[in-house]
Amino acid sequence: MKNEKKQSKGSNLLFKFLKKIGTIRYIFVIYVLFTVLMSLLLFWNVTHNYKEDGTKHQVNYLDALFIAASAFSDTGLTTLVIGDVFNEFGQAIIAICIVFGGMGIFTIKLYLFQSILGLKANIFSNQVSLTERGGNSIFETKKMIKISISFLIVVAIISSLVFTLIFYYNPSEYFNNEKANQVFKMGESFEQWKFNPYVAEKYNPYQNFNLSIKYGVFHALSSLNNAGFDIISSKSLQPYYKDFAFQILTITVFLIGGIGFPVIYDIWLKMKSIYKRNKRHCFTLFTKFTLITYFTTTIIALLMTIGFEVNAKSNQNFWNQAEYGSTWDKLFAIYFQTKSTRSAGFSTVNYHNFTQPTIVLHGILMFIGFSPVSTAGGIRNTTIAVIFLSVLTMITGRKRINAFKRQIGKETLIKAINVFIIALLMVVLSTLIIYASMPESARSVYNLPFPMTYIMFEVCSAFGNSGLSVGLSNNLNILSKLVIISVMITGQFGIPQIIKIWGKTKSTPENYQYIYEDVSIG
Repeated sequence: MKNEKKQSKGSNLLFKFLKKIGTIRYIFVIYVLFTVLMSLLLFWNVTHNYKEDGTKHQVNYLDALFIAASAFSDTGLTTLVIGDVFNEFGQAIIAICIVFGGMGIFTIKLYLFQSILGLKANIFSNQVSLTERGGNSIFETKKMIKISISFLIVVAIISSLVFTLIFYYNPSEYFNNEKANQVFKMGESFEQWKFNPYVAEKYNPYQNFNLSIKYGVFHALSSLNNAGFDIISSKSLQPYYKDFAFQILTITVFLIGGIGFPVIYDIWLKMKSIYKRNKRHCFTLFTKFTLITYFTTTIIALLMTIGFEVNAKSNQNFWNQAEYGSTWDKLFAIYFQTKSTRSAGFSTVNYHNFTQPTIVLHGILMFIGFSPVSTAGGIRNTTIAVIFLSVLTMITGRKRINAFKRQIGKETLIKAINVFIIALLMVVLSTLIIYASMPESARSVYNLPFPMTYIMFEVCSAFGNSGLSVGLSNNLNILSKLVIISVMITGQFGIPQIIKIWGKTKSTPENYQYIYEDVSIG
């Protein structure tokens, strides 16, 4: 009895301490502890696969931590080949990280215990859920979480089934042992740059039900949570380069997962009002900003990418390689990659074949990210929308920022600019630190030196929780891996939340104001 009382007292003290540090820091501590726990499981050799010689793969702890942080932040960058190094247990651990990172630990807890089981929670638990996937009130948050997660579960089940059928019945031509190693047999560095989507036949799920269902469920969860992880091979979705139905379904699933809980809930309210015909529901400004900004930036980026690639001069470039197929194949590949940059992280092409302007452009897209309160990272598209409207307001000579018959306050603009500047500084500093700390021998791909834009691309991928890579993650040293881990966590939390974690919990009261005076700008 005494031991039980001591344990109960100790747990109460721990809960009081976590409650005292505030909701944001409480969430951060739990997230860090969860990531460390998952990394220890991935470090445990029970989760590792056997090599061809009968010995198990050895994983150092920093790589395990890197993959756990990448999976929990739904990024997708990895220093190891997931399908080769980790067995079914290890892959299940990664899938759990993906789901809990995408949906939110406390969101899942709220959904299970309150929405499903009908249990009540205390005020602090409700406040944590409101902070993690917040609405305007705890009541609205509960409804939003119930509707959104229920919908996402249905999408996950249906997409898992469809993906399984695609994997099982699709006899892809890109599973071939001889052609998979062809690129490494050629001596000239130019030949090594040629697109080679072929992988070993052991990865082929065709007519293999166990492999198909494993691929289908994992790919559905990874797509829905915008994680970018795959267990097919080290070449992402390149073996399905010409499977357009598979790619369209993948785009649809990661678009649903990336728009965020508030948008899903808002669309549900709109559909409900149309069905009942007795209510008129208008989309919120948040939903309008999210969808319009996403489609606008995607269309602009798509047209710019096509322009950059069509005008490429080198035979090494994407558009000039016969291995990428017809003009239609290339256009669809660009379309898929433009969509994937927003946070999905899947790739059907070799990014080394893209031109430098395309690399920079796609890095910017990942820097922007997708919707707030979603699986996406970056500065989020609502931030860039507010800044763009501010510039438009200055050009048109107006004094107030207006959008959809609503006025946006100056506090929101200041917050958006601060987020943009801090994020930009973080990406620039991280790029410089990683480039400076990498040895000369690691600054090459296919025996050719790579520019600093590749590092920038990788950092933007980490910050945007996208997961697209030019193959540098395998060459990162200890310092570089720690920097990338920090950037991935920052992208998951968001700049405002990270500032709150390390800043003051209570604002200092201002009892006076200074005289107002303008300063010349520009």
